[in-house]
Amino acid sequence: MLLHKTVVHDSRVRREASTLVEAGYAVTVLELAPVPAAERTLDGFSRRSAMPPGWVRRALPFHAYRAVFLLSFLANVVRLRPDIIHAHDAAMLLPGLVGARLTGARLVYDSHELATSVPYREKAWAWFVGAIERLAVPRAALVITVSDGIADRLRDRYGLSGTPVVVRNVSALVEAEPGGSAPGLRERLGLGPRTPLVLHQGAAAPMRGCTTLVRAVAALDDAHLVFLGDDDVRGFNGELAQLASGLGAGDRVHFAASQPLERLLALTREADVGVTLLEDTCVNHQLALPNKLFEYVAAGIPVVASDLPEMGALVRERHIGWTADPSDPEAVAGALRVALAAGHLEPLRARLREAEAELRWPVERRRLLDAYARLAART
Repeated sequence: MLLHKTVVHDSRVRREASTLVEAGYAVTVLELAPVPAAERTLDGFSRRSAMPPGWVRRALPFHAYRAVFLLSFLANVVRLRPDIIHAHDAAMLLPGLVGARLTGARLVYDSHELATSVPYREKAWAWFVGAIERLAVPRAALVITVSDGIADRLRDRYGLSGTPVVVRNVSALVEAEPGGSAPGLRERLGLGPRTPLVLHQGAAAPMRGCTTLVRAVAALDDAHLVFLGDDDVRGFNGELAQLASGLGAGDRVHFAASQPLERLLALTREADVGVTLLEDTCVNHQLALPNKLFEYVAAGIPVVASDLPEMGALVRERHIGWTADPSDPEAVAGALRVALAAGHLEPLRARLREAEAELRWPVERRRLLDAYARLAART
């Protein structure tokens, strides 16, 4: 498996890799991140760093460095000589394709998003990603993605003979072993058990409805909001904190560091409602089904989500929460009021339990294993 960052906080890659290990595959994740010697095994799979030495990054311009890390991935692939190369996302598609040609391996493309339709890829970079996909996707032995809408787009755009396999980002989180002294979420924030708590799992970032969310929570009398995740965008947490302070809610908007995946489910359970508010800025957002949506369901808390085609349909069909326009603070505040009032009602909790029974990894993993079994039979 090829990954353009560390695998430690990537729940999708970890659950796929560990599932394949359990099924008898030998899995190595090549990461563009340091891998300490004591951490070269995780969840049963092996880890290896494809990161060039630090002096190379400092000495070379950005585009030259990209060429170097491509060569580093290829050198590791040739050394491992795998039967299958599983490229996670568009950033790993080129080393995956070239590595497959060099070793005779079969290529798997795991598209975590609609790569040609995301706001941070524009003009020349969007064209380049599209060109790589046009070259590689039809040559992949297996294409996997995260939602039906993205699967249909990939099939139609690249003329695939079949629809890509959909493996949704449903949760594989389990309760951590009891014990330890790490404080819970409410204890960290100094909140009592009855204080209404709204959770945004993952770091605050532009185009995720975070500004709208702060304005919405400020309009509620006593609710607190926490962004659970390290600041991905330099200074954005500070902007949100300043906004909250200006609205008189500075003491009710909190920022907490990322937590180990092993603790995430227990921390999520402490919230009263989970929020995912991707903005309608691109086709990728319209078709997305984020990790956090399924992790809220796994934790048994109701959801307030963007009224977008894929996630809005899932929330409405399963009756597990409410949808709102992610650009409208009043609409989000209204949905939060209803969610906070209804969160302890048994009919809602029953629907969440019913949804969790189906939208969980032990069920979803069959799609991955069946696809790999067909692939292995042809390898």
